[in-house]
Amino acid sequence: MRVGAGPFDLTTFSGGALRAAAEQAAAASFDSVWVAERRSSGAGGALAAATMVAQWTPVRVGAVVEIGAYHPLHLAEDIAVADVATAGRLEVVLRPAHDDPDVIKEHLHVLSAALAGAHIQWEGLHLRIPARLADNGFVPQRLAINPPPMQPAVPAWFLDADEVLGAHASRLGFGTAAPFQAGAPVPPTWSRLPSLVMCRGHVDAEQLLAAAGDGSAYFLVAVETAEDVRLAGRRLVGPLRMPEFPDWVHGER
Repeated sequence: MRVGAGPFDLTTFSGGALRAAAEQAAAASFDSVWVAERRSSGAGGALAAATMVAQWTPVRVGAVVEIGAYHPLHLAEDIAVADVATAGRLEVVLRPAHDDPDVIKEHLHVLSAALAGAHIQWEGLHLRIPARLADNGFVPQRLAINPPPMQPAVPAWFLDADEVLGAHASRLGFGTAAPFQAGAPVPPTWSRLPSLVMCRGHVDAEQLLAAAGDGSAYFLVAVETAEDVRLAGRRLVGPLRMPEFPDWVHGER
C-alpha cells in the first residue's frame, strides 16, 4: 500500500506554501509528493515543479501531465530530463488532452517507446518520426531521446474514463489511474504498477482499505495546506500500512 500527497495545483499552490506542504508530507511519512497544472498548460511546468520539490524532500515526486497536447517526443524528453534531475525519483500521471482517441493512442505508443530507450521510426496517421523534412538536409532513419531517463522504467499511469483507451495504455505498460469512488473497488491493472486512485482529502483509512481489498493500490490524497498534510498523514498513512495495529500506534486520529 502506497500513499502520496497531492497533486498540488500549481495555479494556486506554489512557492513557500508548496515547499511547506512538501516538507510536511515527507515528515508525515507519505511516499510521494505530487504537483499538477491546469489543463492545456503543457507538461513543462509540472515537471519543473516536481524537480524543485525533489530538492526539498527525500521522497518520490510526481507530476500530472497532459498527453496529446504537444509532440510525444518532446514530452518524453521533458520526462527524461526531470527523472535525471530528481535522481530517478519521478512518477507521472498522463491525462489525455485531445478529443480524438486515435491521437492519444498514437502518442501513447511513441511515448512508451521513447521512454524505453528505443530508436524510433514511426509512420502513423498523425505523426511521422523522423519528420525527414527536405530543408533539414540529412536526417537519421531513427531517433532516440537524449538523455535517457535515470530509471529503467519511469512509473507512469494513464488517467481516463474511456475503458478502450485505458486497456490500450495498459498493453503498452502504463498503469491504471482513476478518481476514487466511495464503495467501488480499486480498478484492475494489467501492468507491473499498482492501480493509482486519486482521492479527496476527507477520505478515511477504512474506505481506502475496503477499496483495495486484498490487492495492492497507490492512493493520492488531495490536500490543500501543510496542516492538512499533517492531519491526513496521521489519519491515513499509518492505518493504511498497518491496519491491524491499534490506534495508539498511529498517533492521534
